[in-house]
Amino acid sequence: MKLTESTNKDLNWDQINDLRFSVGWRNKRGEEKWRETLDKSSFVYSVFDDSKLIGMGRIVEDGVMCMLYDIVVHKDYQGKGIGKMIMNNLLAFTEEKKFSYINLFVEPENKAFLIPFYNKFGFELVDTGMRLK
Repeated sequence: MKLTESTNKDLNWDQINDLRFSVGWRNKRGEEKWRETLDKSSFVYSVFDDSKLIGMGRIVEDGVMCMLYDIVVHKDYQGKGIGKMIMNNLLAFTEEKKFSYINLFVEPENKAFLIPFYNKFGFELVDTGMRLK
């Protein structure tokens, strides 16, 4: 495994969809929607094994608050520290911005697995999602 990291927003949309499908996310987006999504993101962090996209996360913000989206690690690469790498890089981006709130959502079917993971980074469960305080 030869990992490389990138903050380039010019990701291959087929690879993004394949990555998301590997963990059961079925909402496929076409090239135009992914271009728009990535262009409007403040920060995109991705991890590759050679040229294969194996993990990513992105941030959307308004200068006061931000939301972490699309945090995903390919099912074949989970448990190898890649999710931690993604979270550390996303949170490093937020440190210099001094946001009032940093939010993310967890799908109900993933709560048992992901809430303990996000708790390690300081996120707490709130009625509307999770918030880093």
